[in-house]
Amino acid sequence: MNPYKVLGVSETATPEEIRAAYLSLVKKYHPDKYTDNPLKELAGEKLKEINQAYEMLTKKQSAGSARSYGGSSGSGYGGSSSRQYGAYSGPNATAYVRARSFINQNNLGGARAVLDSIETHNAEWYYLYGIIYLRQGWYEKAKECIAKAYHLEPDNPEYRNAYQSLQNAGNPYSRSATFNTENDACCDSCSTMLLCNCCTRAFCCF
Repeated sequence: MNPYKVLGVSETATPEEIRAAYLSLVKKYHPDKYTDNPLKELAGEKLKEINQAYEMLTKKQSAGSARSYGGSSGSGYGGSSSRQYGAYSGPNATAYVRARSFINQNNLGGARAVLDSIETHNAEWYYLYGIIYLRQGWYEKAKECIAKAYHLEPDNPEYRNAYQSLQNAGNPYSRSATFNTENDACCDSCSTMLLCNCCTRAFCCF
């Protein structure tokens, strides 16, 4: 599989263009758009292929390999979640390391189980849950959690870059932000979800 073809970008595309293309495709094949639709299964398979292609590019970028697939080096988002700006060292640090590891292995169920075992939901919790949502194609939920993480810790460059990239998703070729989930983790903005106390963790950040 050529990940560049799957994402619809050239092999000379910048990391920002690759990220924008990925977000656009995630929105296009969002599960909500195919409810009770005979194309639902095909859309789901396409979304898996998109995630796999993006993960291939972000892993290549993280390793700094300029030769793999003929692309540029750098880092991306939506794939894995090793931190670029220093390891998290706050409460439940061990659990968050495990959650990130599960995300990197595409074991989203395992990552969610770890996060659901944490009672206090801080910026790191929202950020990681956002990556999970993004990988599952739940773009709006991911956007909400990442925004929540950013508002809780606006000085954290990892959360800020993720937030800015999602805000710029409506402009596919905006280069004003870098959203890194190979080296950053992503969790949607749950600002409004703070008022939500009647939903499960599987569908709502709280």
